[in-house]
Amino acid sequence: DQTFYLDARLDWKRSFGKHNMTAMFMYMMREYRNGVLPNRNQGYSGRDTYDYDNRYLVEFNFGYNGSENFAPGKRYGFFPAGSIGWVVSEEEFMKKASWIDFLKVRASYGLVGSDNVSSRFPYLAFYGGGSGYDFGNNFGTNVGGTSEGNLANANLTWEKARKLNVGIDFTTLNQRLALTIDAFYEYRFDIITDMNSDGIMGYPDIVGKDAALQNLGEVSNRGVDIELSWNDKIGKDFRYYIRPNLTFSRNRLEYKAEVARKNSWRKETGKRLYENFVYVFDHFVADQEEADRLNKIGYQPWGQLIPGDVVYKDLDRNGVIDDEDRTAMGNPRSPELMFGIPFGFQYKNFDFSVLLQGATKSSILLNGAAVFDFPQFEQDKIGRVKKMHLDRWTPETAATAKYPALHYGTHDNNKNGNSSLFLYDASYLRLKNVEIGYNVSPKLLRKFHVQQARIYVQGLNLLTFDKLGDVDIDPETKSGDGASWYPIQKVFNFGIDITF
Repeated sequence: DQTFYLDARLDWKRSFGKHNMTAMFMYMMREYRNGVLPNRNQGYSGRDTYDYDNRYLVEFNFGYNGSENFAPGKRYGFFPAGSIGWVVSEEEFMKKASWIDFLKVRASYGLVGSDNVSSRFPYLAFYGGGSGYDFGNNFGTNVGGTSEGNLANANLTWEKARKLNVGIDFTTLNQRLALTIDAFYEYRFDIITDMNSDGIMGYPDIVGKDAALQNLGEVSNRGVDIELSWNDKIGKDFRYYIRPNLTFSRNRLEYKAEVARKNSWRKETGKRLYENFVYVFDHFVADQEEADRLNKIGYQPWGQLIPGDVVYKDLDRNGVIDDEDRTAMGNPRSPELMFGIPFGFQYKNFDFSVLLQGATKSSILLNGAAVFDFPQFEQDKIGRVKKMHLDRWTPETAATAKYPALHYGTHDNNKNGNSSLFLYDASYLRLKNVEIGYNVSPKLLRKFHVQQARIYVQGLNLLTFDKLGDVDIDPETKSGDGASWYPIQKVFNFGIDITF
């Protein structure tokens, strides 16, 4: 593999009086060779800045980028952006507010683009090898054939996003207290969409080919970032700090050419991305009489029910459970709210630091060995039960059971990967890092011609608090059967840093 880069840059800078100006223009070309036909892209970018007396700030930048993934005429995209800032603390009327060390308000708005596609040259139609034809006695001779490749879209172009950010930076009390707040909004449009994706209105099977990639998805996202810090000292030798931060972000699917849905609760459009659409647990089958009644009308499509099996809610009241009875519950897998709390102190030669990390507004939908009793594996192998299955339904525990009656191997009704029974709150708080250190006295180090030495002990992933209980799986693992999950490791380190 070979990668070639070519960058050319021109910079300009000038100040006159209280006016300061800069400008930059750059050309970029990249070529990646891995086979017969190299990958190439190129582009131009520029930036202009102006400030008056370090109080009023203006910046404009742009990118003019080209991608081989799009047809001539659609290949280049122009992406401008601009920002303004006002350092309020530099104003004359703020001089009396001596308790304010720094205050700045700022805003930016711009357009960005992406050329990320699943295959090269989606604007071109190709022919490739086919299954061919058989001739001769007993059709023993095969003549290779040619078949049509993926359908092309010559109008495919850049995926784009408009981004707006408004922020404030503030410090006070002799730099001890600092606050940064950023509110953001993003609107993605012309999203490059695979028309063969689930829930997309593509071509019917009779066409024989999937629809070509299209620029048609739209998604909005808004949120806020907040960081607060406090640094101070007590007496001569004790210093401490705490720097909590959080990010809240919520998206919305504005458009995706979704297939027609009969009921609003089944629609993805207008909801958050990657919602968990599940069958809603109603109750466990109480007795054989209820099981016979439900089986007679074919209430659920996953085989015969017995006492202790799951009964799902018929949301559309058509008398049977089908795909239209799935609805969005909980939260998407990606947390909407994430936070961290680093804090620590230093006393003479000792230092101590802690990092707490957490997330909430997140759900995880599990299946397979992660939650099912006696799960079915390949080659007809059957897994074991877990502690959570002690809460199974039996005639004696019918009033308190949290898990259905046990079934050996496959049972698609109870062990359903789209059941709300297996949708869990994935909120957590983790003691991510603890470290204690000691800086050896310089007087002692000089005897050994050492400039600095620090001894430390560190622990990682020491404690986790979550709401998963006996499910016993890491709250940061992805939804599914837990096959990709490896138990989180507690790590203890001891080290010495030496500078000569």
